[in-house]
Parts: sequence; structure tokens; C-alpha cells
Amino acid sequence: MISRIASFHNYQSVSNDLMRQKIELQDIQEQLATGKRVLTSGDDPVASIYIQNFHQQDKQLDQYIDSITLARNRQTRVEIAIDYSEQLIDSSKRKTMEMINGSLSENDRSAHRQDLKGLYNNLVNLANEKDESGNFLFSGTQSSKQPFFRDGSGNVLYAGDSYHRTAQIAPDVEVQTSIPGSSVYMEIKNPFGDYQPEYELKNGSLLLLVSARNANKADNSAYAINFGVDVNGQIKYELTQNGTVVNTEHYDPKIGVQWETISLIFKGEILDGDTLLLKRQDTFNVFDAFKRGMELSHESIFDASSTAELHQVTEQFSAAFKHLNQVRSVVGTRLNRLDLQENMHLDFKLVLNRSLGTMEDLDYSTAIIDMNEKLLALQALQKAFTKTKELNLFNYL
Repeated sequence: MISRIASFHNYQSVSNDLMRQKIELQDIQEQLATGKRVLTSGDDPVASIYIQNFHQQDKQLDQYIDSITLARNRQTRVEIAIDYSEQLIDSSKRKTMEMINGSLSENDRSAHRQDLKGLYNNLVNLANEKDESGNFLFSGTQSSKQPFFRDGSGNVLYAGDSYHRTAQIAPDVEVQTSIPGSSVYMEIKNPFGDYQPEYELKNGSLLLLVSARNANKADNSAYAINFGVDVNGQIKYELTQNGTVVNTEHYDPKIGVQWETISLIFKGEILDGDTLLLKRQDTFNVFDAFKRGMELSHESIFDASSTAELHQVTEQFSAAFKHLNQVRSVVGTRLNRLDLQENMHLDFKLVLNRSLGTMEDLDYSTAIIDMNEKLLALQALQKAFTKTKELNLFNYL
């Protein structure tokens, strides 16, 4: 039995082949235009899954790198502000040391006081510095809140918090992007140890406290040390605790004053009647040192107590300079960590792109050969279809 195929079905079959050939040719042309072998999941289902994962990882790396850039910008601004603060404090220390010079006139001291005031104002402005986004650098997590302000008495107070802002720079890796201003400018280790001295010296005295330490951290008593000279011309001292005499001995400059957990070391010439009051204080803030230095500049250059306290202010400036230098080192360590993490991300992106290329990139030579073959096949099919379509019984009558 001979089956007959309708002309319509034959036309439709050839037409479908033509359409399929055109689509395949168009796909190759799109691949050549984009340079990508896999354009849709249908091109290579397994490879498309890997490609999608690679793109997601690459996008995540870009987000981490953006976070690193923002963190670096902020930390760089912090480092610059601290660096300038160091310079201001170093200049203030030198100004204060010059005020100790007994040959200065009142006008000279007044000029130094004005210089110290200008340095003080500049430091307050630096402590209230903002980043490129208008956020305060030293306010902790309260970036929109000015961290430092002066009250009616001229004291500088801190209005920020003690917390840190952080940025995620890698999976399970965060880095601090801020430093509370309180820990930068107001929690500086006391250069004398556990106490700050208040001097009541006789004119001509050169007595200075070197260190005052108490091994008993729970002891908050107020101490005072009174020096005198006995009938033999030897220096003796009287140590009081909360107003009560607890120890009396001859003073040996080699060992200082030692009593229970208290250890006091002094230097300089001691006069009969010199007194030091010791107030427990583990830390100080540098703004108070500025304020005290400006107050002392009004005193007479011949006042031994004021001169001793100016020495104290210089020691505080020196301690503040060292403290800020340590803080800047911490910031520098964070910047190095950011650079290291960014380099790791960039290296990983390079590996990802290479892996992605093996999955996604097109082999141009193979694709061109395939395109030429499909183009020839399409042209042949088009000619055959044209001839088939022109076949008609009337051509043979």
C-alpha cells in the first residue's frame, strides 16, 4: 500500500527545519557577539548553575570591596585627625615648657598663653572632625551627634558613646571603623601612676613628683605628704591618710616614701614645709591639661607651686602624645588589615574570573566553523525548499 503525503505536511516539515536552522545560526551569532558560550540555562544546564554561583560570589566580593573602601576612607580621616592632634599636643608641650622658664616676662607668658589657647581650640575642632559623609569621627556609634562641647565653666565634655562602629569586610570578618573620642582624648593613662599631685611648696622649692603608685586598687583614700627638717638638718616626712598621720620617717631620696601598698618617688630640692596632696586618678583628659596650663600661665613665674604644676602639665602632654601615637598605631594596623583583605578579595576575584572563563567564554574558532557549517546547511535547505515549492503537475503537461 502506497501512503500519500499531503503537500501541506511536506511544506510544514521543511518550514520547521528552516526555522530551526535559523534559530541555531542566530544563537551562534549571539555567542560571537557576546563572546559567551552559555547565554541561557538551556545552552548548558550544568555549566549555567556554576556560572550563576560564580556571578553571585563575584557580586558579594564587590560588596566587600566597597565596604573596605568606605572603612579605609573613614580610618584614613581618623588617622589624619590623630596625627594633627599629636602635632598640636607636642607644640603645646613645648609652649608649656617655655613658660616654666624663669626669665620670661609677663608679656612673654601672655603671648604663650594665647598660643596655647589657639592650640587648644584647634584640638577641640579636630576632636569634632567629620568624615566625607558629614558624620562625626569620634562620637562612637552616634555619628550624627557632636562628641565634644564646652560647658559654661570652659570644661570639655563628651556627648558620644563608648561603642565602635563596624564594617563586614569578609564572611564572618568585621573590622572597627570608629574610635570613641573618650578613649582618644579623655582616658589617657596618668603619667604619675595612680595619683595626681597638688603642690603647696615654699618659694624656691624644686620638689617634683616622679611617680605615685598604690598596689591596692581598691584604696581610694586621699593622701598628703608633708616635708620638714629636724634639728639635725635632716629631711623627714609625715604621710597622712584622709587627714590622719599614718607614717613618719626620715626621707631617703633613693627609696622615696614607702608605706604598706604606697610607693612615692620624688626629685628636686626639698624645702622645709613643702606639701603634696595626692588625689586618686588613674587617667586624665588632655583638655583639662590645656585648661590648667592656661590657668597657671596667669601665676607668677616665682611661684614654686605653679611652676611644679606646669611641670605636671608638660608630663601630661607628653603622656597624651604617646597615647595618641599608640591610638594611631591601632588605626594603622586596621588599615593594613583592610589592605590585606582587599588584596585577598582581588586575588579571589581573579581566580573566579578564570574559572568563569572556562565555563562561559566562547571558543571563537570552533564557533566560526559551526556558524559557517550551519550557514551552508541553511542555504542548501533554502534552495531545496524553493525547488520543492515550485514543483507542480502543470509543469509536465
